[in-house]
Amino acid sequence: MKGEREVDDVAVIGGGLAGAAVAIACARFARHARLRLFSPEEPGRGAAYGGGSPIWLMNGPARAMSVIAGDPGHLVRALQCDPDELIPRERFGNYVGESLRLAIDGRAQARIERTAVVDLDRVGNDFVLTDARNRRYRAHTVVLALGNARPADHFLPRELRESKRYFGDPWRTETSELPPGDMLCIGGGLTAMDRVAAHSYARRRGTAFTLARHGYLPAREVPAIRACNYRELNIDERSPLSLLRSVRAAMRDRIAVGGDWREIAEALRQPSQRIWLGWTNAQRRQFLERLAPLWGSLRYRVPPATEEAVTALRRAGRYVPLQGEIVGATDEADGIRIDYSSRGARRRLRVASVVNCTGPNGDLAFNTDPLVRALLRRNLIRRDPLGLGIDATPYGEAIDGEGFIDERLLALGPLLRGALYESTAVPEIVEQARAIAQRVARNREEWVA
Repeated sequence: MKGEREVDDVAVIGGGLAGAAVAIACARFARHARLRLFSPEEPGRGAAYGGGSPIWLMNGPARAMSVIAGDPGHLVRALQCDPDELIPRERFGNYVGESLRLAIDGRAQARIERTAVVDLDRVGNDFVLTDARNRRYRAHTVVLALGNARPADHFLPRELRESKRYFGDPWRTETSELPPGDMLCIGGGLTAMDRVAAHSYARRRGTAFTLARHGYLPAREVPAIRACNYRELNIDERSPLSLLRSVRAAMRDRIAVGGDWREIAEALRQPSQRIWLGWTNAQRRQFLERLAPLWGSLRYRVPPATEEAVTALRRAGRYVPLQGEIVGATDEADGIRIDYSSRGARRRLRVASVVNCTGPNGDLAFNTDPLVRALLRRNLIRRDPLGLGIDATPYGEAIDGEGFIDERLLALGPLLRGALYESTAVPEIVEQARAIAQRVARNREEWVA
């Protein structure tokens, strides 16, 4: 086929944390595998770790952020930082990029292509990838390391989506790009808190607003907190409701003996995927509809420095959290008018900019990425039943449009939220990357034989 290269053992699509972790793991566990990593951006950084503001910090301590599987102290040694430090996200991105460079430096069988993959197809037992330059590559195994998709906005008024004052990608929007004046963040999670903190850090004029349907704001992180022993807790995992009740009871008991409720939240991390796998789709849907916002506020906690910046702004009367949903928008000469519904009443707000901070979009039906559209069109993947990512096995094997498992089309990270739910933190992604690398090594032995 004209324009193709030699057959790679594995092609990794995406150069953010997930893609870099796979490449690093392959360098350790599948040293002789021919690997090609596709990344239009600087490898290792991705959208989440590309900087943006010095106040944007990792929301977990350095001791839990190693990109090297089996070596939890790697980041602490590499950056010579305190194990409990919450490092800036840009610094973490630099660390991942440098770890990737060191892992593949001098390895002729590892290549990085600074381009995006826009199409993927099955040809015989292999895959053929087409990049944005219309160059084609062949690979035995393909890893989808696409990271977080930009937030969905199909539910927002067309007038808002088409406004020049609307910013749909919070991870690729610099604070300096926003028009001066009041800012509205749609959503109330960590991304919204980061934007408000950046507003404060940059000493921008105007008031920052957040607007969320549920009204929950992230709890404050305490980096020194350690998980208690989950086996000693009396947690009822049978349903989302029983889980909620028993977790609340465990948190109350912990506080009563002088402990911290975060110890319980941390203890839940290890069994969380097993709990999710044990529920029916109906139970998972119940969790998403009723409990996910509360769980998110407790599980994904805001760094102290970020919270302090937000609190300072709030005390000055320049940060206002709102609860409700946007129902209308009108562009005006000096800003954009937002109509929103709150507790049955219609209210109005005029701001200079609106930033979509509703979180990564996992629903493939509203994903506009050319590769995702091509994969759906070719029936190589399908939407998971809950619209959280791709339909896949717990091991990251994609399930195609006919319901067949493809052992050579693998995914990790956010794409597996439907299969595992908790699949976006650094430790989880690093372990998934190790499993993929070990699979590549086994497959390569089969091909060579």
